[in-house]
Amino acid sequence: MNIQNYIVIALTAILSYPLAAAEIVAPTTELEEVIVTASPHQKLAREIAGSFNLLANEELQREAAATLGDTLQNQVGISSSSFGPGVGNPIIRGLGGKRVEVLQNSSSVGDASDISPDHAVASEALLAERIEILRGPATLRFGPGAIGGVVNVIDNRIHTVPFEGVEGAFETRYSSNGDARAIVGRLDGGYRGFNLHLDGVTRDSNNVSIPGSALSDIADADDSYGVIENSDAKANSFSTGISWVGEGVVIGFGYSELDSNYGLPPSSHEHHEEPEEPEESEEFVRIDMQQQSYQGKLLLTNLGDFLGQLDVDFGYTDYQHRELEIEGDQVAVGSLIESVNHDLRAELTHREYSGWRGAWGLQASNRDFGSSGEEAFIPASETLNRGIYWLEETTLPLGNLELGLRYDQQEISLTDQQIDHSTVNFGASWLIPINQQQRLSLVLSHSERAPAAEELLSNGVHIATSSFEIGEGNLDTESANSIEITWVYGDSDNSPFSARVSGYHNQFQRFIYLQDIGLALSHDLEEDGFQGIDACSADIGDFDNSAEEFSEAVGCFTYDQRDASFSGVEFETSWALSDSQRFELQGDLVRGRFDAGANRNIPRLPPAKFRASWIYENDSWRGAINITHAAAQTRAGENQLETDGYSKLDGSLSYQQESWSMFLKGQNLTNQSIRNATSFLRDIAPEAGRNLTVGVRYRF
Repeated sequence: MNIQNYIVIALTAILSYPLAAAEIVAPTTELEEVIVTASPHQKLAREIAGSFNLLANEELQREAAATLGDTLQNQVGISSSSFGPGVGNPIIRGLGGKRVEVLQNSSSVGDASDISPDHAVASEALLAERIEILRGPATLRFGPGAIGGVVNVIDNRIHTVPFEGVEGAFETRYSSNGDARAIVGRLDGGYRGFNLHLDGVTRDSNNVSIPGSALSDIADADDSYGVIENSDAKANSFSTGISWVGEGVVIGFGYSELDSNYGLPPSSHEHHEEPEEPEESEEFVRIDMQQQSYQGKLLLTNLGDFLGQLDVDFGYTDYQHRELEIEGDQVAVGSLIESVNHDLRAELTHREYSGWRGAWGLQASNRDFGSSGEEAFIPASETLNRGIYWLEETTLPLGNLELGLRYDQQEISLTDQQIDHSTVNFGASWLIPINQQQRLSLVLSHSERAPAAEELLSNGVHIATSSFEIGEGNLDTESANSIEITWVYGDSDNSPFSARVSGYHNQFQRFIYLQDIGLALSHDLEEDGFQGIDACSADIGDFDNSAEEFSEAVGCFTYDQRDASFSGVEFETSWALSDSQRFELQGDLVRGRFDAGANRNIPRLPPAKFRASWIYENDSWRGAINITHAAAQTRAGENQLETDGYSKLDGSLSYQQESWSMFLKGQNLTNQSIRNATSFLRDIAPEAGRNLTVGVRYRF
């Protein structure tokens, strides 16, 4: 038995012990969190209709990981769309990409994560103060088409509340799987209304260990056993902010930069057959990403008896990444993607008038996108978005009513054409207090999303995904009519039992998706002058009558539209077993289907998932055991592989004092083989095996 197994046994024993010798203290009432993403009026958690997620304080410290998706994957209704260990993007209720708006301090992240699944979100969860995930009418504040929801990563780099003195924190952590190390630091200072913020993180990791073969369907896979090759990663991030908080005014400026380099699993860019010459060097692909971001804020409060405040945010982001093709000592740039984003968002609130309070807002963004290199598959374009929105809410005898309306225009400009779309989004929520312990909410919305540049214009081989992607220039606006009902019990006081249950249905018209059409790219047809889908074939004669050449050719994918529906249920409950112990249970299920067709299953949806947790907590100690069960995904979609179910055991133990804390976290303690149904690479890159993380944090 190796040392890691001894550590697992010891950790499990510690977490299972009730810690009876520790001092038991009664729970104290905590201040309820304000969810800043939910409303311009500083809305409390109990005032939000529908479902939401909040990750902050010690819970965020425990859950923080190298990617945003991994950080959020234990939240109800949220999954991670991994593309190897270096990429993990959030999936909300089965929806991701353009249908989930990822923000940094309420402004667009400005990266390329919504273009392709191999692009990571350019936001560092280890630097976040809190992460908020919201659905419903309030998402209209941040952009059109956020049908899945909004993820807002808040790092407090621009202070809007003054403080005096100096405070900060320092944290270091080490993870056994991949020999991963991270160092995080934060410093805040304030003097007579002037505030300064500094933070930074550096992290690096080696190849990820797995319990078995990386490949799911290859008998002779000795080279991939026990490790995901080329899965090492490193990143450095730094941000700073300065602000002045005066009477009725806040002026602030922030800057951040991120430098990240991560590898993609080797079979993600080639087919799985054995190479013709085994001694030949294998080709690897790495993503080398850099981003610089500038933010400005102007906040004017107490504008008068009717107007409340004016909040103006401006962002400028310069993003680029290179897809490096590495073979032996040779390094070539397969493609270079560059994106320059300008974002402006202004919101003006008004105080209560005739029983109503609300806000007007405008938002404008300009994205100058460019790509070059042999593997560039999206042409250069400029996307201009302009939108206005209006939110109002009032208190009625039967509860609180909130209404939202938004109108947007999108213009995509190329050298020889311009593509225009306009969208209208509106929503309503009704929050009904049943009694002091219970409330019920109903959310109705109509959402529209204009097709993105890559969905319209793609035409070429995308090396990272081993696909020939073909856009459709005549795509129409996608729309969805949605309903959600949520019941909440016992979260407004010290009730020993609390629960939240939500059911929802999204009915899509013209749902945009990337379809595997079962054909492969023929270079013979390309040489004969055929382009796009005309260069794709299933006839072996178009591949020099070679079955091997046909099997190694990249598959053809086209963007298409079909009516579809998504339905699901989520729940989370908590029982207080004593003053220091509680039991939590949560689960979620989403079912997505096309309305017509031979195969109606929508690809890459998460399976049903349940999570049970036992938690012990007093004034210094916190221990938890978590068991997560995911069902098999047998409705994988056309030309997609099914995934097996799994049960995963996690645990954590932490000790906290006034100025310092330490924690031990175990993930996948039983070393289960897990293939993520939402991942494009589930058949060649399973999730990480057993991992132990230890960390120390000091605050001053």
